[in-house]
Amino acid sequence: MLLLLVGRCPSLAQSRITLSGTVRDARTGEKLLGAAVFVAGSATGTTTNAAGFYSLTLPSQDSVRLTAGYLGYQRQTVTLSGRQTATRAFALTADNELAEVRIRASQEAPLERRVEMSTLQIPVAQLRKLPALLGEPDVLRAFQLMPGVQAGREGSGALYVRGGSPDQNLTLLDDVPIYYVSHIGGFLSVFDANAISDIRLIKGGFPARYGGRLSSVLDVRLKEGNKQKLSGSAGVGVLATHFSLEGPLNKGKTTFLVSGRRGNLDLFSRLASARSSGGNSVVGYSFYDASAKVSHQLTPRDQVFAALYLGGDRLFITQKPQTIPSPQGSYTYQGGSDLRFGNALASVRWNRELTPRLFGNATLAFTRFHYENGQYYHLESSTPGSTRNEDSEAEFTSGVQDAQFKADFDYYPSPWHQVRFGSSIIRHGFTPGVNYFTTRTTQAARDTTFGSSKVAARELSVYAEDEIRLGARLSANVGVRAVRYAVAGRSFGSVQPRVLATWLVGEHTALKASYASMQQYLHLLSNNGAGLPTDLWVPATARVAPQRARQVALGVAHTLTKWGLEISVEAFAKQLRNLIEFREGATFYNSSQDWQDKVVTGGRGRVQGLEVLVQRKTGRLTGWVGYTLARNERRFDQLNGQQWYPYKYDRRHDASIVGIYALSARITLSATWVYGTGNALTLAQGNYSVISQSYGSTPKSYIPINRYDYLAAELYGPKNSFRMRAYHRLDIGATFTKPVRHGERIWRLGAYNVYSRHNPYYIYYNQTPEGTKQLKQLSLFPFLPAISYERSF
Repeated sequence: MLLLLVGRCPSLAQSRITLSGTVRDARTGEKLLGAAVFVAGSATGTTTNAAGFYSLTLPSQDSVRLTAGYLGYQRQTVTLSGRQTATRAFALTADNELAEVRIRASQEAPLERRVEMSTLQIPVAQLRKLPALLGEPDVLRAFQLMPGVQAGREGSGALYVRGGSPDQNLTLLDDVPIYYVSHIGGFLSVFDANAISDIRLIKGGFPARYGGRLSSVLDVRLKEGNKQKLSGSAGVGVLATHFSLEGPLNKGKTTFLVSGRRGNLDLFSRLASARSSGGNSVVGYSFYDASAKVSHQLTPRDQVFAALYLGGDRLFITQKPQTIPSPQGSYTYQGGSDLRFGNALASVRWNRELTPRLFGNATLAFTRFHYENGQYYHLESSTPGSTRNEDSEAEFTSGVQDAQFKADFDYYPSPWHQVRFGSSIIRHGFTPGVNYFTTRTTQAARDTTFGSSKVAARELSVYAEDEIRLGARLSANVGVRAVRYAVAGRSFGSVQPRVLATWLVGEHTALKASYASMQQYLHLLSNNGAGLPTDLWVPATARVAPQRARQVALGVAHTLTKWGLEISVEAFAKQLRNLIEFREGATFYNSSQDWQDKVVTGGRGRVQGLEVLVQRKTGRLTGWVGYTLARNERRFDQLNGQQWYPYKYDRRHDASIVGIYALSARITLSATWVYGTGNALTLAQGNYSVISQSYGSTPKSYIPINRYDYLAAELYGPKNSFRMRAYHRLDIGATFTKPVRHGERIWRLGAYNVYSRHNPYYIYYNQTPEGTKQLKQLSLFPFLPAISYERSF
């Protein structure tokens, strides 16, 4: 048991004390996750957990100089008695509250000394200064600029991490999984930057506390609310309008946060569609996000939280009644379609400092993703002496919902150990796809329901991990996760070992290595060809086995203290097993066939890559340069002659340059440039003519007609053996901040795709008047300017 690893034996004989407490933002009272707390002038220290809690057990001494630091904040050092256990809370002041712009050394633990690898973090304040599509800051787009992370297609906010697909990313909102993370078309994520306090992406070297997905963990934390005063902001841009409000309900004890965001696109689409159709039809698209959180300090050692998130999208087409005259009378038709999907999440969490060395967290949560696509029409026919009405509705629904209870503990037996352990149980409810048809006429009515039946599953997991220091140079995180999954009378079990080690080979250089075994009990079936999010979450079953992955990574981390640069180089290899894909021609809709009959199973994947990241986090000029060299391949026994082929989002080269320059305390300039090898696709390599005899018919039988047609047949080679053109673009932005009475005024100006590169969205064949085929490219976004306004108080 990892709890038995309690540190260096000689120190156990000494009298010991424990110093514990929290680290917060001095202005808002927000807890700071991952803040460094250490004994000044030594390497003895720790970091705060997700609740901002730290604990250090030290030998008894006359006094201890304890320092707390966090990126973007001024360090704070206090002198405490070293003779008795004590509690000390730190309140750090943000650097950006200083009147002048200063270049400062990093206030967090250096990259080479962190017991982590393949982990990316972008401060929310920095994220809000990056150029954004149509002026709306977006979390997922920011991470797409990092090595090892790719977008699928132009404008998409989906994350393809180290060769994995979007469903292989575990996305947590305040420790609760959320299933659909993008609004329609993938152009914007569901996360409102105004409601987020911390966000990080883990690509490999996964700690044992995370599980259930294969490729990454996106850990998003909502703000708790300002403890000192009422504050908020409101803004409007081309893409969305948003507001946020936070403050104390009971000063010092209870805080709240509410935020909301609504898409503005339907304001334009309604007018444009009505005008183009002469008022006969209206097309609208809208989305919304709403978050709320309340935190209450029950006692100095107990805190409870309640959080709620609701988000959804709607795309609709409404045709107004149209009357068509005929010789027999008249016909009146009215119809339309309505696509809706979205997330709902609710959680209650209790944090307790059980002892100065043991911290506990219990969470009860519910999360749901629902998809609904419907069509309807009303037909009224009038003839002399009679009227006939017909109403018809067709609807396809799908979804998944989870109820979860989890308990997590952090134990700090000594400065050389931070032990985490816990367990969770999840009840999954899947609706893979159900079709509803209703037809009512003047004379009769008919209702029909068919499709895949609902499925329930249970997932029980336990884990333990120990972040341990073995001497001055070697540190490691060693853990294991065990899972038992049951569905439809069948159960699966797995034991998933995890290990990550860091070896200091110099004052500012470290070698790092990691291994992680992962298993995933959910599958996502996506129909990307329609351009709309038609996603089905389905469970692993006796016929469709759980997905598995193993990943190893080796890297070197180095800090150039003179220039404030962090440099990391990582090589990784990943193996994927039990992947699934839709069979050719399979569809979700209008089919009574079970989804398990529509997929090919047993797919394998292999991904290898090299990632380079040079990053500067402090000073007037911040940003990073990233590069990825990778190979991403798949193989199915039923496809491509059982040969390996490039995955559709395989990119051999992927590069990005990001720069943010503080011209003054009020003006910030930013720019990003990205380049990527074109996506892989399958095209015909040639064609040939086939003679086909035509047939006519008589009422009695089919009789051949002496006529022959020549049909063109296409000849295909290996799957995904062609490439689209390379993708690249330049975005620029500027942020103008001005203090005003009771707050700030912020203008954001920017431009997407500055030199209007015609990047391919998809490729298709076009028939020319001469009868030949030409390969055409559809480009989605040309040069797009953006402007937004925000007012905070």
